[in-house]
Amino acid sequence: MRIGHLGDTLVALPAFWSLRKAFPDAKLTLLSNSDRRNPNYLAPSSVLPANGLFDEFIDYPTNVSPVESIFGALRLALSLRIRKFDAVFYLMPRARTEKQIARDRQFFRISGIGRVLGLDYTLANSLAGPMPSEIPTICSESEFLLDLLENAGVPVDRASRSTALNLTELEKEAGPAFLAENGIDGGQRIIAIAPGSKWPSKIWFEERYAAAVERLIASHDVYPIVLGGPEDRECGERLVAVWGRGANAAGRLTVRESAALLEHCSLYLGNDTGTMHLAAAVGVKCVAIFAAIDYPGRWAPFGSGHQVFRRSVECEGCHTPDCFNAHKCLDLIGVEEVIRAVSMILSSH
Repeated sequence: MRIGHLGDTLVALPAFWSLRKAFPDAKLTLLSNSDRRNPNYLAPSSVLPANGLFDEFIDYPTNVSPVESIFGALRLALSLRIRKFDAVFYLMPRARTEKQIARDRQFFRISGIGRVLGLDYTLANSLAGPMPSEIPTICSESEFLLDLLENAGVPVDRASRSTALNLTELEKEAGPAFLAENGIDGGQRIIAIAPGSKWPSKIWFEERYAAAVERLIASHDVYPIVLGGPEDRECGERLVAVWGRGANAAGRLTVRESAALLEHCSLYLGNDTGTMHLAAAVGVKCVAIFAAIDYPGRWAPFGSGHQVFRRSVECEGCHTPDCFNAHKCLDLIGVEEVIRAVSMILSSH
């Protein structure tokens, strides 16, 4: 069981693959949620490989009325009971409250599943509730899920953790096809830019992306491609116009096609988004700009060699989608330091 949005799914990839490796002959089903009121919600089945990882995807509705939620839970419990699952691995986000965890425990009892692994570990390490006055740096969500599996007795080979998306040949063709459509040849140094986010509180300033990439074009002759959802398309058009070069892929490609395009990029520059985790999953180094709304380290991109910018402020840990302090934590991140970080990675690439 793992719920959430694009980033929540992608950071769980090493745990998912560890389970598949530990149980190669088992039927693995992913139970997740479906946010019915969010037009930008991406189901795990549209992100993860269709073959080789999970055998089945099941979802249940969230962000619905209380009546719909109750009847949806009852239908799901009956469906799970009919399938006679042997066990559940509880790979939920760490913000799960004690009440939610108790409810989930009871739900799986009703569903006829006696073994729920990871539930007590999640309870013991829950991040629900107010943050401490001095906010510590914690391990990433990806690492936490691997710790959970090890605690449950599942062997985890951390040296060969996988974030494989197993792109199909057709999906792989989407990257070169987009480049060719926009007149981009293989000799150009391409960087991915993700200036948007589902949460306005996470968005670094558009004018700073404009200034930073304009300088990088002059100093490194980069070719920027804007990535994101349909809601980021207008911003992408404005940025490409300012830069005088580049392409806007926001809203043009599926998530898996975007992964194929990212494989042709030298670097990711953008906000703390699902696109950042997508870039990290395909091995692209990230220069990521984080708002101080959560624990430092929690949503760090998978792998090494990334540069993460995050500034501590008096209101850090707010965990709110809409900033109430004039984006102070983001305002403290300057164009010059971001340019230096990008230049360092590009010089070593």
